[in-house]
Amino acid sequence: MKIAIGMDVHAKNTSAYAVHVSIGEVPDRHEKLLSTFNREFGNFPSTAEGMEKMAAFLSKHECHALIENTTKSHEVYWMLKNLGIDVTMAQAADLHRITMSVKKTDRNDSIELAGYMRRRLNGENEFAECFVPSPEWMTKRELCRGAAAERKYLSDVKRKIRAHLLLHGIHLSKEYGNITSAKALVELSSIKDPYLMMQVKFAVDAKRRIEFAEKTIKYMFAGNRTYELILSVTGFGVLSAAYFTSMVIDIGRFPSKSKFTASFGVVPKMRASAESNPHCSTTHRGDELARHMLMFCTIAHMQHAPDSVVTEMYRRLVKNGKPKREALVAAGRKLLTVMWSVLKSNKPYSKDEELLRLARETEESENER
Repeated sequence: MKIAIGMDVHAKNTSAYAVHVSIGEVPDRHEKLLSTFNREFGNFPSTAEGMEKMAAFLSKHECHALIENTTKSHEVYWMLKNLGIDVTMAQAADLHRITMSVKKTDRNDSIELAGYMRRRLNGENEFAECFVPSPEWMTKRELCRGAAAERKYLSDVKRKIRAHLLLHGIHLSKEYGNITSAKALVELSSIKDPYLMMQVKFAVDAKRRIEFAEKTIKYMFAGNRTYELILSVTGFGVLSAAYFTSMVIDIGRFPSKSKFTASFGVVPKMRASAESNPHCSTTHRGDELARHMLMFCTIAHMQHAPDSVVTEMYRRLVKNGKPKREALVAAGRKLLTVMWSVLKSNKPYSKDEELLRLARETEESENER
C-alpha cells in the first residue's frame, strides 16, 4: 500500500496522520490499518525510539512523509531517512491551508500535511521542497552563524563606545575608522572610564572569539573547491564565502541562474492579474543571514571591481533614478549570477590575491560597522 503521512513535529512530541494515496475506494484491511496507525501515532514521542516504532508499524508499505521546516524537523528528517521512509520537507509559508487555518491544533496540522503529501503524489505540486543538508553541513552552517553573531556583537559594542564618547564629550587623539583597533583600544583604556573599560574588555573578548571562529572555518573548509571559488570572487571574505558554501553545497542542485538567485530570495515577487503582471518587492525566501552578507559583499565588490558587470549595473540603475537601496539589491542579485557562473565553470573569478585581500578587509569592516 502506498501511504502519505503528515507529521507535525515538535521538540517532545509528534502528531502523525496517514492516508491512502490511491484515488478511489480503499480496501477494508487498508482502512483498518490506517485507522489503527492514526489512533496509535496521533501523539507520540519525537525520539529515535518513537520514530523506529512508527516505521516498524508501516514497514511492509511504501511510505511518503511530509514535515514542516523547523529546527527539530531536521533531526527527525534524518531519523526517518535512515529508517527507509521517503521524507519531504516544506516551508511553512507554502502550506497555506495550515497557516490560514482557524483550527490550529497538532492533529489538524498533521491531517492537512497528509493531504498535501497525497495530492503531491497524485501530481498536484502545491509547495516547493526544501533542501535538507546533512548533519555535517549543518554543523558547518551553524559554525558560520555563530561567527556572524560574534561580528554583530562586536558591531554593537562599537556603537555603544561611540555613543558613550559622544554623550560624555570625550575626545580621542583622532577619529578612528575602527574604534576597536589595537591603538584605539589602548587609548580608550587609558581614559580610565569604568564604562569604556568594560566595553573595551567586551571588544577584546569578541575579537578573540571571531579570530578563533575564522581559524576553525578555514580549517573546516580547507580544500573545498566551492569555498575556494567563492573566495575568489571579489568582495567575499572567509566567513561569507564559507557561509555561502554551506548554503550551496552542490551547485548541480541549481539548473539555472534564476533558480540559484531565487533560492536566496533576491528575485521579485510576481503579482499576476488578467490585465497586468507587474514585478513587486523581492520574495525574501531562503536564508536571511545570506542576504545580509550578500549586501556587504556587493558593496565591497563594487569598491574594488569598478569595471565588473555588477558595478556597471548599479551605476546604470542609480543614474536612471532607481533608489540606491533597490539598486544595491539588484546588484547583489547580479553578484549571485557571477557566483553561479564561477561555480558552474569551475574557474576562479580573480587570481589577484592583493586585490582580493583588500576587498575582504572592506567586506569585514562594512559587516562590523
